[in-house]
Amino acid sequence: MKDLNDIPEFSNYFRVISPSDVEVNKGDIFYRDKYNDIINYIKAMSTFNSDNPLNEYISPKGTILINVNPGTDISEFLKLISMNYSLDLIEFNDTEIKKTPDKFLKSFLQILKSIRDAVAVEAEEKSEEDTNNNLDDSDTPLEKKLLIINQHSIFRTILSENNLLEVFVTSEKEVYSNFLHSNIILIWINYDLRDVIEISSKVYEVFDIFIKISLLNKIERETILRDFLEKNSKIVFDVDALVNYTDNWEVKDIKQLLKVGIFKHFLNSELNETSNEITHILLDLIETGEFLPSINSKNSNDTQNGEEGEESKHIQYITKIEEENSRKANNIDDYINSIRDSRPSEFMINQLYENAAFSNYNELLLIIDKIDKKEPLEENDRKILAEYPFILTETPKRAQIKLEKAKKRVDRIRQAFGK
Repeated sequence: MKDLNDIPEFSNYFRVISPSDVEVNKGDIFYRDKYNDIINYIKAMSTFNSDNPLNEYISPKGTILINVNPGTDISEFLKLISMNYSLDLIEFNDTEIKKTPDKFLKSFLQILKSIRDAVAVEAEEKSEEDTNNNLDDSDTPLEKKLLIINQHSIFRTILSENNLLEVFVTSEKEVYSNFLHSNIILIWINYDLRDVIEISSKVYEVFDIFIKISLLNKIERETILRDFLEKNSKIVFDVDALVNYTDNWEVKDIKQLLKVGIFKHFLNSELNETSNEITHILLDLIETGEFLPSINSKNSNDTQNGEEGEESKHIQYITKIEEENSRKANNIDDYINSIRDSRPSEFMINQLYENAAFSNYNELLLIIDKIDKKEPLEENDRKILAEYPFILTETPKRAQIKLEKAKKRVDRIRQAFGK
């Protein structure tokens, strides 16, 4: 790999990662159906040779274009492939590109051409060496390299609105052709479908295939949340409520929200050994705008958001929530009724009441009685009630009954374990 570092500007804007240096946990990847298409393509190109029957119909270029939304784990998935198949990975050095974007843009095409040429020479030298050592093709290890062009959305801004993808496909053919012949698999990741639309007439002249990965649907978001609960049995939250609040969210958004929610729960109270209910914390993070998902408002994959920018989208998102909360706050009765209307599952309600009965049974009985008698709540009462807002989803009488039943279940569990 020394030859690559000798390429002018290569070390400034690219870096090489050896498979042995990749640190990715397979269990952290959320596998989608489209990921199978990607790995099948890479496997096919990694073992492709002149005897392949596909050559009768088409000559692969070794280039694939992928359109995804911000917040996916596509980068981690590709690194996992690099590690599993022992493929060197060449990727952008984003930090340096942001420092000198104009200089990068001017040298980008030449660097790509030089990378292709350098790897091709390296492959030829390896082939000659094997021939001299009397090794046939079956004895020669695969030497393909993955060249990842991760076209982050911010590139539109730092490159003065230049579409990097368009710069590539409209360049001279010698720049974008023969990557596979040069022992390279080029994977171009795009986050803005408009970029692809602008060069749609040339997509298949430059790329073998184009894969469009849609936003997570409701079932996929639910799968991610339930998988988290299975792996973290001490954490409790209402999956159905979170699914409804995370429309248009991606994998990393959901996982990061859960991490922030757990941390905030830890700061406000303590992580305990029984059950840590964080539903109200997670929903509060979303409603207050303290957590913003990486929604790409410019991407027309699954939403129609016009030409508005990321910041505008987030502002509108927060404003809408604030207006709704303000309207509810104008009338306490309406606010309580609105909470009652957004009910979690019965199973979750029982868990919530059991947790409440375990920790604050006597205090909550007094608070429910005050609510029933329409007596004012003291400051400490309000603090305790804030920890168990689901109490307000029932009438005081029903809440009292459910709390008492939950206390009996908790007592039976304690007796079973001799406590």
